[in-house]
Amino acid sequence: MDITQTVLLSVIVVLTVFLVLLGCQAFFVLKDVRKTLIKVNKLFDDADNLVGQVKNPITSATNLVSALTAGAGLAHLLKQHKKEDSKK
Repeated sequence: MDITQTVLLSVIVVLTVFLVLLGCQAFFVLKDVRKTLIKVNKLFDDADNLVGQVKNPITSATNLVSALTAGAGLAHLLKQHKKEDSKK
């Protein structure tokens, strides 16, 4: 073999080794990214549960206030109707 073939073969071998190492590193990085995404997903699920727990009492209070407002409006209408009947 002449010098050109030897240099070309050595460059191919070195590049192959580097690409294999780079592939292994990429695998480990993607594995760590997967673990991180699993943790972030769990965090978001916990936050969603917490928001749901906070939202339920607020919704109940809003419904109570709406019911009281409707009742007060109905009482006001009945009071006005009673005043009109008493004027006649």
